[in-house]
Amino acid sequence: MPPSFRSKAVRTLDDALSPHYVRQEDVARALEELTRLLSDRFDAEAEAVAVIGQRLTELTELVARMQDELNDLRSRQ
Repeated sequence: MPPSFRSKAVRTLDDALSPHYVRQEDVARALEELTRLLSDRFDAEAEAVAVIGQRLTELTELVARMQDELNDLRSRQ
């Protein structure tokens, strides 16, 4: 096969197939970006869970104090 025909055939084949494949560098870059986005999302979710945990602890303590006060009021009667 003559070199010019071969390179034209390769270009034609690349043009035809290019919508169906991506370069490894592009895939690696996309995976790095996806990993970063997911990591950021998980960090934000972990912070939200920590805040909810703190609020639950505060509410639990408040309910315990209210129960103690209610028990004190009942014992006075």
